[in-house]
Amino acid sequence: MMSSLRFKLIIGFITIAIPLLILLLFNNLFALSTVREQVAESNKNAIILYSNQIQAELNRETNFLYNLAYEDPNISLLSRVIHDPTEYILTKERIINELNRYHRFDSSVDFQFIYSVQNKDIFNTAIKAKSYEELITIQTTLEELLREAKPGSIYFQKWKAVKYGDQYALVRLVDTGEGYYLGASVQLKNLMIPLDLIQLGSDGFASFISDEGKIISNKEMSTALAIEPEGSQDTYQLVLMGDKKYIVVSNPIKGTDTMLSAFIPEEKLVQKLTYFRGFIFMLPFLAAIVLIFYVFYLNKMILRPISNLIRGMRKIKHGDWSTRLARSQTKEFTIINETFNEMAAQIHDLKIHVYEEQIKLHKAEVKHLQLQMNPHFLLNSINIIYNLAQIQKYDIIQLMSLNLVKYFRFTTQTHRNVVSIAEELEHMESYIKIQQLRFPDRITYNFEVENSLQSRCIPPLIIQPFIENSMKYGFDFMEHPFHLDIQIASEKHSHIMEIVISDNGSGFNPDILAHLRSGQYFLSQSDEHLGIWNVYHRLQYIFGQEASLQFTNLPDSGACITIRMPIRNLDSFV
Repeated sequence: MMSSLRFKLIIGFITIAIPLLILLLFNNLFALSTVREQVAESNKNAIILYSNQIQAELNRETNFLYNLAYEDPNISLLSRVIHDPTEYILTKERIINELNRYHRFDSSVDFQFIYSVQNKDIFNTAIKAKSYEELITIQTTLEELLREAKPGSIYFQKWKAVKYGDQYALVRLVDTGEGYYLGASVQLKNLMIPLDLIQLGSDGFASFISDEGKIISNKEMSTALAIEPEGSQDTYQLVLMGDKKYIVVSNPIKGTDTMLSAFIPEEKLVQKLTYFRGFIFMLPFLAAIVLIFYVFYLNKMILRPISNLIRGMRKIKHGDWSTRLARSQTKEFTIINETFNEMAAQIHDLKIHVYEEQIKLHKAEVKHLQLQMNPHFLLNSINIIYNLAQIQKYDIIQLMSLNLVKYFRFTTQTHRNVVSIAEELEHMESYIKIQQLRFPDRITYNFEVENSLQSRCIPPLIIQPFIENSMKYGFDFMEHPFHLDIQIASEKHSHIMEIVISDNGSGFNPDILAHLRSGQYFLSQSDEHLGIWNVYHRLQYIFGQEASLQFTNLPDSGACITIRMPIRNLDSFV
């Protein structure tokens, strides 16, 4: 039962359905997170923009207070005329007039004031209040703050949130150094006016958050939240207020103890995703129903025809060549049954031409080995271009691209079974130039070819694997450049030519060299040195015992490979 196709198909269906369900659940959570990220990101820029605007306005006000404190002669005159009531009042009037002029045209605060530490005296620009009670509350709160304020306290360092009754305001003080404090105050609700332009939905809102994480500019939502004063490293935070969950995007306002936050209700954003999530939870029950119908349908359309096919094959195996299969209800099994019937009728008359099939197999293996060479350099090339792009070497990328065009134009000509030696060396030159671009002034090369052999033909990509292995295993950042040398010459009084490839690198590892010389390496295929394995077998397929590979280490340093093969023209290759 467990080994039957029916059982395995059912298990396969369950195996696919469960991960798919998990994937759908994960996709739902990911989609929810993506929606949050996108909404938060779209509102983050607006919050940053308005935060910077508020910060710029407060900085301009702070600069004005400092300039007034240290440059206005009337401020320094106050301390000198404090015992002359008439002159003291006139000086105060001049200062108030100057503050009123600035407040009328340039100021972004509600009012400005000056406080005398010695006289406990406050004089200020007009305070806008909706009621007399609100005015008294502001004056009383401000007096208490100024009496308790000491130079060096937080009010002299940045704009500090202060509560006027049920409203919050930002207050900033500047010490003149002569017994007077200059200051300004602005209610947060007035700074919130431009924020009404941000579209946050019907239940969404923008607000200032105190350093304790409390909403201080929205009376309806005045509550403590788990929000850090400096915000979160994430784009957004999820905050639960009452029975509603909000996506909160915050940005600190420098120079204050507050930050500006946008509260976007999550419910409407993910409403459709919630319906989709409920549908996903229903999927297991739907899948069980589908599975029952699937088993019956599978049995009729697939499993029964397969069972008939297996029964017929067993009869053929036992010598019953008269076995025939009936037509099936599906087109595919009808074709299979007809093909089976034709094979059963013709199998006695089929003659296998062993010699022709061996030649076809021989050519197919050679072609397969040749095609295996193509992807070998592709990964290295992509890696080189990737590294160059990382260091922004665009001019080198252009040169490399030209050489890669030549290189891949050559390697993709899979219809060619042979190439001339000149073409092969031109291909190798493109490869080496690519490596030279990768390692400037670290690679040199030299080609010496007997003139009569330039037009002779060899299998393509015979030399490339050895050059690649020299670069991979022999090349190291030596004190002198890495040099590659290729010499091609014919043996005297012979139809054999030698291709000698050498370098001045580190040479073969003794164990690998012994493995290559003994021929044990070529008895089994491995991922290491796959190109050399391919070259050896291609030479054996094409030339047989007339071709050979020799591996040595040069006396001083470097590796040397000698390829011996017959000299052939294009017409000599079948």
